[in-house]
Amino acid sequence: MAIVFDGPVTPDAATAFVRRVPTPANQVLNQLLPDRTFTSSSIDITEVTRTNRTAKFRTFDGRPHRTSRDFIQTRTVKLPPLSVANGIGEAERLQLEFARTGGQSYSALADAIYDDATNLVQEVRARMELARGDVLTDGKFTLAGENGLYLEADFGVPTDNFVTASTVWTDFANSQIIRDMRAWVQQYVNLNGFRPGGFVCSESVVGYMLQNAEVRALSASLAGSPQLVTEQALAAALAAFRLPPLLFTYDTKLDVDGVTTEVLDPAKVIFTPPNPADLGYTAWGITATALELVNSPKTDFSFDDAPGIVGLVVKGDSVPFTEETVVDAVGMPVLQQPKLLMVADVA
Repeated sequence: MAIVFDGPVTPDAATAFVRRVPTPANQVLNQLLPDRTFTSSSIDITEVTRTNRTAKFRTFDGRPHRTSRDFIQTRTVKLPPLSVANGIGEAERLQLEFARTGGQSYSALADAIYDDATNLVQEVRARMELARGDVLTDGKFTLAGENGLYLEADFGVPTDNFVTASTVWTDFANSQIIRDMRAWVQQYVNLNGFRPGGFVCSESVVGYMLQNAEVRALSASLAGSPQLVTEQALAAALAAFRLPPLLFTYDTKLDVDGVTTEVLDPAKVIFTPPNPADLGYTAWGITATALELVNSPKTDFSFDDAPGIVGLVVKGDSVPFTEETVVDAVGMPVLQQPKLLMVADVA
């Protein structure tokens, strides 16, 4: 395939466009694993193990206590490619019209390419959102033969950070949500030295909490325990026991090969650190396509422009001749501090 440099939409313009396409409002997991760009196709993951050590008193004129250093572990991870191209569509039909009219449909052809690019970059972002959900659910990024690619990046979330409700929360009468959460928060504190900053769950889990007998009892009035408490009352009950607040609910579903797929397991509760960005990030690196544009005298694409998603038009160099819009990227979600993630199975 050859890059089209002199078509209705140049690689510079296509790339600038795809990077401005807004992320759908229901794809918000980058609040927990925010986007970061890197000037490489691989990244070094550095995990710092910190311990809440104390100094020691000493005798007068005695030598000071010599402390230990924090442990630092660095791993290099190759970022997998993530690309999508359009099939035969409006752009190809307009190519015929463009040829027939001697170039009079130039702007319509450009619009069709931009329409294709919008759809393609949304597909790339949707796949990365699915990857974030994968990492936040089990602490691993797994590709099990997707387009022939097998990969598992296990970020090393401690086994004890995957917890289970003592009684499933769908049992409104007998489950002890407050007790479960207090135990998990204490476990988090024992490991990290501080409380989680909040949690993310599905609307279903919020419903379980609102109908829970233990939570309703905390909201009891002179008239007795309500059958259903409000979200404000739930927040007050959590705060009363110094439990982390609900950050947001998440129920996004995406189409994967025609199958409606949950991004996050609706039975899971995800606990995050006080600053969610301490947990990790979504790494976007430099594609081979971007390097081709950097090295081409036909573009104004600099090395500083290279990291991130790239858009362009390519033309086949063999029969049958085709022209396609392509969106190309390399990247993956990364857990920088895996101990800061805790996942509870509650239903």
